[in-house]
Amino acid sequence: MNRSDQVTPLTAAPTDEMARLGEKLSTPAAVSRRRVLVAGGVATMRAALAACTSSKSSKKSSAAPSAGVSGASHSPSSSGGSGASGGGDLAVATLAAGLEVLAVGTYKAALDAAVAGKLGPVPPAVAEYVKTAMAQHQVHLDMLNKAIKGGGQPEVTTPNAALKATVDAAFGKVKDIAGAAGLALMLEEIAAQTYLKAIPTLTEKATIMLASQIFIIDQQHQAILRYALGMYPVPEVFVKTDKAVAS
Repeated sequence: MNRSDQVTPLTAAPTDEMARLGEKLSTPAAVSRRRVLVAGGVATMRAALAACTSSKSSKKSSAAPSAGVSGASHSPSSSGGSGASGGGDLAVATLAAGLEVLAVGTYKAALDAAVAGKLGPVPPAVAEYVKTAMAQHQVHLDMLNKAIKGGGQPEVTTPNAALKATVDAAFGKVKDIAGAAGLALMLEEIAAQTYLKAIPTLTEKATIMLASQIFIIDQQHQAILRYALGMYPVPEVFVKTDKAVAS
């Protein structure tokens, strides 16, 4: 599978369009609305994450698995192999797949709302980003499910149960494109930090490679969203993991 065949490059979005969007979203009225939404969303997200991490504990495989994530030893677009084996790597892949399902669904809901005119005027650059990010998360989900099937488990087709209700409630309060971007940013932060926290627990080189590649893309998504929201794209020297979801 050639990844370039499935994902529209974001470079198609004009830089000046993104700059104008940043100016628009930085107006006092937009900032005020965004702060209310993001503050409420952060509080509910943190509550959901606390429930997640307190009810589950990360488990490491005590023995080295005999095979890793198939088709990801060099890049997510390669093929062949047997999949994720061993409890640790397979559990992480399953957890991550649930987050990817949630991300794809949330971006699609935002796109549908935008097309229906429920989010107000949507700059072309934003629509392009949403389509691109959704496609990239779908590719990530496909690769994770390939690994999960290779490990003898069924594909993950449902979103992470611990976060879905919270995300749905937050999305119900979204009234404009700034609110949708704020919610997307929180999801990208959760996903990226979950991958980062899981990487040291993985045992297979292929699994580590796949998780690392996805983590980088999620970080890039965050930078774009922060820029669009009038924030500094890369605010921290080191990425934290306090928002990571435990397996």
